[in-house]
Amino acid sequence: MKQYDKKIELFFDLKGTPDSSRESYWRRIRAFLSFMQNSNISIEDIKEEDIQQYILFLKKEKGLSTGTINKYISSIRFSYTFVLEKD
Repeated sequence: MKQYDKKIELFFDLKGTPDSSRESYWRRIRAFLSFMQNSNISIEDIKEEDIQQYILFLKKEKGLSTGTINKYISSIRFSYTFVLEKD
């Protein structure tokens, strides 16, 4: 993920993203990537099914609310589309 840090920070700078929002995005992105790493899935190989499994994990194992899960989804979507440049 380190190779993507500058790209993410550039995006935040261009958008004028407040520090509190940056921190929230980073926390959620790192949690997602940690989950993938613990599942032995590299960032380049993440598939839609892997993301769905993570969302189920947040819901069933973590017991997060729908609103909080949606914030995680937003962070994942951002990292997947902007950083990895995937659909």
